[in-house]
Amino acid sequence: MNMAKHILISRRKVLQAGAAAAFTLAIGIVPGRIVNADTPSDASKNPDQLGFMHNQEKCIGCNACSNACKAANNWEEGTKWRRVLKAKQRKVYLSYSCNHCEDPACATVCPVKAYTKRAEDGIVVHDPEKCVGCKYCMYACPYHVPQFSPVTGRISKCHFCFERQEKGEQPACVSECPTQALTYGRVDILRQYFGATSQVEGMPNPELTKPSLIIIPKA
Repeated sequence: MNMAKHILISRRKVLQAGAAAAFTLAIGIVPGRIVNADTPSDASKNPDQLGFMHNQEKCIGCNACSNACKAANNWEEGTKWRRVLKAKQRKVYLSYSCNHCEDPACATVCPVKAYTKRAEDGIVVHDPEKCVGCKYCMYACPYHVPQFSPVTGRISKCHFCFERQEKGEQPACVSECPTQALTYGRVDILRQYFGATSQVEGMPNPELTKPSLIIIPKA
């Protein structure tokens, strides 16, 4: 098999897997109980990998995190980098944005290499100057993270406020959370919290992309 054909097949598999896994989040089936606890296979290859941790026990669904992200990053029209989802039948929330996955599907399928996974902290950064707006990454990501703006014709997404972090500041979403339900840090440390998991009901299998997202589920 030649290299071009191999890449095409790999890209098709990632797109198919992402579309299938994303379905439950797309229709709003949101967390309430643990599906699978983390296993040793979830350990990150990068010991300095950063990730978000969301504590559902503390979250009040106020959207302060989402509003802070919007204000700090001036979202392009039609996009939403951080979302707060609510369970249909009870007050359980999930705040999430880009999970800066160990195996990011967005980067795998991007034909122009607009995505870069930083070696120093594992943050997945998107370069809008390279983006051609093909939307492959949108379909591949099981978490519906890449956002397409019909105004600019390109993709944008959370970059973990890496420039703020380089100045010693917290990501905007974390800094404005009034209950400290949203925090961040090294993934290997966050996973040591009791009950921590990367998947709750309605979410894709973490083995697909190995997200750097830690959740403390609400009982």
